[in-house]
Amino acid sequence: MRKFFLATAFALVVTSTFAQDLKDVQEKISKGKYDEAREKLDKFMADPKNANNANAFYYKGVINNYMAQTDSAGKLTYNASKEAFDAYKKTLQLEPKNVLMTIDQNMGLFQLFDMHYNKGVKAYNNKSYDAAFKSFKDAVEVQDYIRGKSFSLPTYTPPVLDTQLLNLTASSAYLAKQQDVAIPYFERIANAKVKGTPEYREIYALVSQYYLNKKDDANATKYLALGKELYPDEDYWLGLEFGNVGTDKEAKLKRYEELIAKYPTNASLALDYAIEQFNYTYVWEKKPADYTARQTKLQTGLDKALAMNAGNGTAHFIVAQHYYSQIFDLEDARRAIRGATAADAAKKKDLSALIDKKYDQLMDASQKAFDVWSKDVATLKTQDKTNYRKVTDYLIDYYTRKKMNDKVAFYTTKKGEIK
Repeated sequence: MRKFFLATAFALVVTSTFAQDLKDVQEKISKGKYDEAREKLDKFMADPKNANNANAFYYKGVINNYMAQTDSAGKLTYNASKEAFDAYKKTLQLEPKNVLMTIDQNMGLFQLFDMHYNKGVKAYNNKSYDAAFKSFKDAVEVQDYIRGKSFSLPTYTPPVLDTQLLNLTASSAYLAKQQDVAIPYFERIANAKVKGTPEYREIYALVSQYYLNKKDDANATKYLALGKELYPDEDYWLGLEFGNVGTDKEAKLKRYEELIAKYPTNASLALDYAIEQFNYTYVWEKKPADYTARQTKLQTGLDKALAMNAGNGTAHFIVAQHYYSQIFDLEDARRAIRGATAADAAKKKDLSALIDKKYDQLMDASQKAFDVWSKDVATLKTQDKTNYRKVTDYLIDYYTRKKMNDKVAFYTTKKGEIK
């Protein structure tokens, strides 16, 4: 919590240089009679010749500042803090080096900032985010003005960028479901390329996602680039950029293809795309009309993914699953041949040769996945262990088919070691 001063700072000292007609106002203020001071000031300022009296506006600021500071019950029917701020600004507009402001060290402005900030903190802690945002927004406005004038106190100088205040202001608006209002405050932090604790990464992510949702590619790209520069984690930013395309498989594949064109060397992206293609090709209730075309496209995607993920067990497992599915299709096709003609026999022979070839490819992919996962079985995740068992089963089936009992015994033992 920030504290700069005591309430006694409102008590002013009479100086002989003040305008004679304002002495009564100043005297009432010094005695704490602010209602009477306001009445006299209003009367003074009602005279057109006093409409641009800088000292009158200064006193207007002092009176309304006091009213705002002491209105703990919220009984005022007008925005006293705004009246005070506007009055102080008017004073300096009329007289940039106003004597009263100088003598007072511009204390009224710092009091307003302090009040808004502390009210914001209290409301934020009470989860009253609308109220918190209003107070923090006012604090930012006053602080920006103070900074712009290069004002300071012996114990306080506004920072070039008050990251904490901006983050609280933006977060309050965001939690109050005012996203459009929150973003400009988050942007001030992002534009300054602030790199703080790990959670600051979320600021760049949030702003990027906001513009992605708005289809504003220029700003989305800008803040994604800033986030990547300050918090390098390509997979994290890719996940964010991918966005939420829903459950439509074709829309998801299209989004993968857009990102792969943009990031052609990203290994994780290539593998995720291949997995999505696999599901699109083989997971269905009714066999799709373009099934063969899907398999061909999947093979291309798998080849690219493998080229960048040679040491990834999952990549080899997906390839093994692909070959296993192809074997299943070929065996179905072979069983479907019922005739006993020479042509039918030739077709069966060709299909058997293809099946043998696919089994060899299945063995090769399974072996590569096995080699990756068998290095440290104890640290494998649950899903990896499940897949490890499956490729081990493929190897057992392959060598059983080849009647290589020593290999069957070896992989059977290895499977038993998977806990």
